Amino acid sequence: MSMIKSKEKKPEEKQPKENKPKKEKQPKVKKTKAERMDKASHPKFMLFGIRNKIILCFLIPIVFMIVIGAVSYNKAAEGMSEKFEDSTVQTMNMATEYIDMSCDFIAVDALKYATNPELVQLVMGLYKSEPATELNVTTNNKNEMVATQISNDFVSNIHLIPKKGTNMISTATKATADGMLEEYLEDLGVDKKNVPKWNDLHQALDEHIGINQDSYILSCQLMSNSNVFCLVMDIDKKTITKFISDLEFGDGSIVGFITSGGREIISEDVPDGQESTLPAPADGTGEAGVFYGQDFFNKALSSGEVQGAEHVTYNGEDYFFIYSKSKMTGATVCALVPDEIVTGQAQDIKGLTVALVILAAVIVIIVGLLIVTGIQNNMKRISRKLEEVSKGDLTVEVKAKGHDEFHYLAGSANNMIMHTKKLVNKVSNATEELGVSAEEVGQVSVIIDEHSREITDAIADINDGMSRQSRHAQECVEKTDILSNDIQNVSRVVEDVEKLVDRTNGMISEGIEIIRLLGSRAEETTDITAKVGASIETLRQEFGIINSFVETITDISEQTNLLSLNASIEAARAGEAGKGFAVVAEEIRKLADDSASAAGQIRTNVEQIDEKTSDSVESANQARMMVALQSEAVEQVVDVFHQMSECMQQLVDGLGEIVDGIEKADNERGATVMAVKSISEIIEHTAANTETVSEVAAELLHNVENLNKTARVLDENMDGLKSEVSVFQI
Repeated sequence: MSMIKSKEKKPEEKQPKENKPKKEKQPKVKKTKAERMDKASHPKFMLFGIRNKIILCFLIPIVFMIVIGAVSYNKAAEGMSEKFEDSTVQTMNMATEYIDMSCDFIAVDALKYATNPELVQLVMGLYKSEPATELNVTTNNKNEMVATQISNDFVSNIHLIPKKGTNMISTATKATADGMLEEYLEDLGVDKKNVPKWNDLHQALDEHIGINQDSYILSCQLMSNSNVFCLVMDIDKKTITKFISDLEFGDGSIVGFITSGGREIISEDVPDGQESTLPAPADGTGEAGVFYGQDFFNKALSSGEVQGAEHVTYNGEDYFFIYSKSKMTGATVCALVPDEIVTGQAQDIKGLTVALVILAAVIVIIVGLLIVTGIQNNMKRISRKLEEVSKGDLTVEVKAKGHDEFHYLAGSANNMIMHTKKLVNKVSNATEELGVSAEEVGQVSVIIDEHSREITDAIADINDGMSRQSRHAQECVEKTDILSNDIQNVSRVVEDVEKLVDRTNGMISEGIEIIRLLGSRAEETTDITAKVGASIETLRQEFGIINSFVETITDISEQTNLLSLNASIEAARAGEAGKGFAVVAEEIRKLADDSASAAGQIRTNVEQIDEKTSDSVESANQARMMVALQSEAVEQVVDVFHQMSECMQQLVDGLGEIVDGIEKADNERGATVMAVKSISEIIEHTAANTETVSEVAAELLHNVENLNKTARVLDENMDGLKSEVSVFQI
């Protein structure tokens, strides 16, 4: 024991030496802290300082505000663009519908004049014989046309164009002009049946009566009843120009009305002090204008859509192009709106958002710096005081400015210092008592160690004996289990044989039932065969009756034939008067011949059936004999099955005796196995208890050794604890 103590004291003596360098590291910690507080020399430690973290926390919401502002601007611009697109397209549709409605009214008026019977009669020359009536009709209709022109702002002029030799009626001139229907249709390139309802230019008519092309933009053309004249109503260009000029889409926007033939009316909203830079509008000669001939306009027309909108570039600037096409006239109302008008409000939102974000960032940075400065000052005060506490001075008091968490942290630090002071007092008082107790524990542990070793040796001897007894009992149990398994296998084989015998008995019983059923079926077959024979015999008797009927039919046919012959003779004697009777006699003779022929066929068929019936009777007799033989064979098979059943019963009785013997042996084997197992369990239980006691003794010995070590360590550490406690100033 003394040798063990001397060996164990050497590593324990190193512990105070290992603790002393830890105490010497305190000045190094102070230097490191001073270096950490030096921002200029060690900036990497300040990268994750509280100030940077707080500023980062303040900057994150600002970043989110910037993101939200950008998203809001994009959403606002997108939403405004969509709403502007919807509203402008709707405005364009309404403008197109208004023009179409006005054109529809004009078409109705044109139809009224084209179907006026007085005008048709006037042009056809039906009033030539009545000059007064002709003049009156001409004057009244021209006055009515003038009234229509004045009442409808969209109507520029109304022309009634007859063929040559008849005077035209036109509101464009007071002079009388000769008709030019053929020249007019030739100028249009159509015949009387294919005159287009809407046209945008009639140069031949303009030259004929001296009309300025700028006075109209569209014309409604209708042929009269009987195609004797063409009624033309011009739509006023000034009215359309005024209408599209009233469409407001903002400064710099361009609105146009373009006919299917390429004539344009353009209205540009030019800001004050600027001049228009647009090219001349297209005049229908095929040259490009403001809209007509441009790629975006051609694309819109070729798309087949009656309305639409898209962003385009025109003259190097970005515009929003909107169009609406008339299904009635083929004309298109369209506009080019600068993109800056569409997103103008969104730009205002963008500027306001940027200003607010910058202001919020400045405020957040100022507030953050003030908060961080206060936190750093309080942390420096608390750190300096805690540095003095770490050196052992428990008389200091921690203070912090303000009434935030640092105030409560300073209070908690003061409470910690106070409780540490009390703890040091208690430890100092307990160290002396603990030293005395450590010496007493060392003495008691030596005595317990000696007794524990003696108990462990005795238990080891007992454990060896119990192990040998347990092995012998286990061998006995294993051999008994082998015998038990063999008996159980024999018992299972006997049970399987019994089941097989039961199944065989069942199969024999089923076979007997099937054979008996076969016998009954054979008897029924015999009865049916007998009935079939009787039926065939009856059928043969019926054949005799049929033969008698055939003979009777033959006799009747012979007599009918004689009667027909006599009738023919009498008809020949009657001459011309008996020709009809001769025909009847001939038909009767043919009927008699047919009856005789049918009777012969019936006799032949009956004879054939009679022969087959005789064969059937012979087959039925043979079948009856075969059934009788089958019945005898069935009886023999039933006797064989009864003998097999008796043999199987004897086998079952023998198996029953074997099973009884096996059950008795198994019962005796079970009792033996139970007894051996009881012995084995007792031995195992005793061995287990012995092992438990041995383990407890070993554990006790181990604990005694640990107790010795602990006593030595405790004794050695008491000196170190006293020196450590002496550092504190209380």
